[in-house]
Amino acid sequence: MNLVENIRLAFESLRVNRMRAFLTMLGIIIGISAVITITTIGSSLQATIAATMRQMGGTNMLSAYVEAITPEFSSTEEEENWEYPEMREEDGLTYQMLMEYKKAFEGRVDYVIATEDLGNVTASGDAGSATVQMQGVTPGYLGASKISLISGREISDQDNQKQKPVAVVSDLYAKYAWDGQNPVGKKIQVTSGDGTASELYVVGVYHYDAARMGGLGGQIPESDLETPFLVPYTYAAAASRASGIYSGLSYFQIATSEKEDPTAVKEDTMVYFATNVYNTNENFRLNCYDMDSELGNMESVLNVLTIAISVIAAISLIVGGVGVMNIMLVSVVERTREIGIRKALGAKNRSIRRQFLMEAVVICFTGGIIGIASGIINGFLLARVAATFLVNSQTGLGSFLRITVAPSVPAIVISAVFSVLIGMIFGYYPAKRAAAMQPVEALRYE
Repeated sequence: MNLVENIRLAFESLRVNRMRAFLTMLGIIIGISAVITITTIGSSLQATIAATMRQMGGTNMLSAYVEAITPEFSSTEEEENWEYPEMREEDGLTYQMLMEYKKAFEGRVDYVIATEDLGNVTASGDAGSATVQMQGVTPGYLGASKISLISGREISDQDNQKQKPVAVVSDLYAKYAWDGQNPVGKKIQVTSGDGTASELYVVGVYHYDAARMGGLGGQIPESDLETPFLVPYTYAAAASRASGIYSGLSYFQIATSEKEDPTAVKEDTMVYFATNVYNTNENFRLNCYDMDSELGNMESVLNVLTIAISVIAAISLIVGGVGVMNIMLVSVVERTREIGIRKALGAKNRSIRRQFLMEAVVICFTGGIIGIASGIINGFLLARVAATFLVNSQTGLGSFLRITVAPSVPAIVISAVFSVLIGMIFGYYPAKRAAAMQPVEALRYE
């Protein structure tokens, strides 16, 4: 009896005993479904994190920050009594330092981005006023953040060098405060929370993308969104300093060139600042981390968790395999006379063994396929639930995160192969027992 005929007979046996076959493969279905669901969630989390990082500017982004140097302690008591040094403005960085760094790394670094938040202000236009988030930025902010400039120009180095009172506003602000007119070249009256008023000139308009810039996923009407109002970093720093709230420049981001290795740029950046800026500072230094390495670390953790949970879930496959073996043993007993007749007609032991082994494999493989389909569907449903929850939340994550459902292809292939192996392993003993029957005794069985 050839392989095709064995498979046909196996499916015929499943058709005749549908309910028993389904209950037999239920353990396999649950086990495979659990594994695929877990691996789908794990791979989807990885894909979501990667997509979100690309949305934020890509994995070529470095984050640099000034930190206190922690000394080596000789005792626990010394460590407990140590206090972090208070960071003064002179311990931080300056705009000029960042521009000198960018010049030193020309060709390796595309953008150096620092921001200074001035909080919410009221900006008046021809058609009314709107509350906006005034934010000081360095040159290249829009490009590094992948924000489209619609009209005019960005904040430039010259704007920062001269602390010019200029601004780049959002298209939403132009829509509601300027009745859709292009405000480039127009003068805007800005009033801060403490009543301080100033005048700014609009030099550019950018497209406000809620998904990229933290909009609350439709929870707030478009007209009420407080969009960023971009001014030169030095202008914002001077305003903060005048208000007595400026804490210094202690954090900035670096966008490396596509051809550069972010890790190498990170190491060289730390050496540069240690040599040129903090060489005489005993309390503070500059540290960096790169998105690419962080993404790799997160993926490693997710992989370990996914594998660990999948192994636990896969234990149910062993239970399912035992169930298959028990039902196959019952099937062998029920078909004892059939086995005797076939042997009396000349069927060889290996043919009987192959037939019953194929039935076990078909049961497990069919259960595996159903489990794979169920696991993928579960993954999609859970991702949809997560997306719906985030969209309906007030965190803004629903529009910021890029929920990506990505079933793990290796897990699907391994699950299919493993289900076949379960059938072969747990179906071998019943098949061997069927093949070992004596024809005369089998025919005599009632």
